[in-house]
Amino acid sequence: MGNTKMANQTSYVSMSDVLFAKDWDLDRTISFMDHWVPTSFKITVGYLLMVYFGQKVMSRLKPLDGKVMDYTLAGWNFMFSIFSGFAAYRLIPELFSVLKNMGFVPSYCTNANYYTDPYTGYWGWMFVMSKAPELGDTLFLIVRKRPVIFMHWYHHALTFLYAQITYAETQAWCRWSLALNLTVHTVMYCYFGIRALHINTPKPVAKFITTIQIVQFVISCYIFAHLVIIKTTNSIPSCAASWNVLGIGGLMYLSYLYLFGQFFYNAYIAKRHPGKAKKVE
Repeated sequence: MGNTKMANQTSYVSMSDVLFAKDWDLDRTISFMDHWVPTSFKITVGYLLMVYFGQKVMSRLKPLDGKVMDYTLAGWNFMFSIFSGFAAYRLIPELFSVLKNMGFVPSYCTNANYYTDPYTGYWGWMFVMSKAPELGDTLFLIVRKRPVIFMHWYHHALTFLYAQITYAETQAWCRWSLALNLTVHTVMYCYFGIRALHINTPKPVAKFITTIQIVQFVISCYIFAHLVIIKTTNSIPSCAASWNVLGIGGLMYLSYLYLFGQFFYNAYIAKRHPGKAKKVE
């Protein structure tokens, strides 16, 4: 009995064991994710409660505005922009290398060393974990009494939860998902940081950011659709993709494409014809 307890204590992997480890170990990281995933469900529930009750509480209070809040929000956004840029710097070269040496289809069907390499393995995991603090974006909206539309909280909650529960599946298509998301977020968070400082930006910039978000989802939907065909026909038996991840992820990306497309239409097209706009809430 004593030996069993000791074995269980030895096998437990904490977040710091992965975050500050001198060497990258995929098995150790997956061991951590095994007991982190249940926590991620609780975080998601807590996040949704914050969205609902936070707005009700703030409806009775004054918004937290002012220079301190502006600088705090700007710092928050610039932090994520820098993180995203550096993570992209670590991950994108591997994508280009696979495209050059193996081809387009293998880039989302073959893991190669993506999860075991110290650079791509670690920063891929860091991307997954970064989705938890990103939920804080919504808190800034709530305390400043800004609208928290359905598209915003749905996208944040589902992306966070999906990333956590699918990490251990080690899917090859993630190299595309991460590269695209990090590239978009580098630009997007930088823009949000600039706007938080009340610096005027050209109007086409906001339209450009929504456009590259939509392009990201179009590419992801194409990859998922092709993976479904590959799995259905078994044309590439060794393809690193699983049905459970494809099913949930496909619906997720399709919903994102629809919501962001509707947002783009309402914000940049229907404005010329106000009667045609529909709320994304």
